[in-house]
Amino acid sequence: MAQAIFKSWFIDFEPWGGVMPDDWQITKVGDLPLVVTDYVANGSFASLKKNVTLLEEPNYAVFIRNTDLKTGKFEKYVDEHSYRFLSKTMLFGDEVIISNVGDVGSVFLCPYLTQAMTLGNNMIMLNASKEKAQNYFFYLLFKYSYGAELIQLITGGSVQLKFNKTDFRSLQITMPTSEIMKKFTSTVECLFQKRATLLQEIAYLADLRDSLLPRLMSGEITIKRGII
Repeated sequence: MAQAIFKSWFIDFEPWGGVMPDDWQITKVGDLPLVVTDYVANGSFASLKKNVTLLEEPNYAVFIRNTDLKTGKFEKYVDEHSYRFLSKTMLFGDEVIISNVGDVGSVFLCPYLTQAMTLGNNMIMLNASKEKAQNYFFYLLFKYSYGAELIQLITGGSVQLKFNKTDFRSLQITMPTSEIMKKFTSTVECLFQKRATLLQEIAYLADLRDSLLPRLMSGEITIKRGII
């Protein structure tokens, strides 16, 4: 539903008779009130190697990777020291995450998990610095074909496709007035909140299933049959 509304307003301009309003502006991403950052913004490769330890077992914070966002299973962690060191890429939910190496252009909205989160490598993170609900606009923008085509313009690499955050900041996008932006975000915010709630419920039920099923199969626990 949110994608349909986005297309109607910002691609087809249906509420304005199919024509982009004159008071909308073409602006560079870097000139917008957005935080655009990535894993390597936290320090040199040497300092990252020294201060960040990736773990297989659950620990202080989840290390969010592209593959985790695709599957919905989060299987890499960092300790508290690593999490604090990665202060520029802490995640709290609803940040826009875009893969910029390999699987270029995959776009995600950061989920809400029950523990601390930090951004993995080979991705960039966008976060509206004034009103977080604006992240929904940018998520749909780069998820839609128009934004995907913009990303293709800055993508290169003979061995592995990639783009950097400097080129990303140089992208020019069409921005509506602040009034229209507020109206849009208020329209779609409830949809995304409902989506987040359902995803949390799905994750909880999946964890419960994965915990109980092996115990049921092994006979460790049994189901008592009621008398009808």
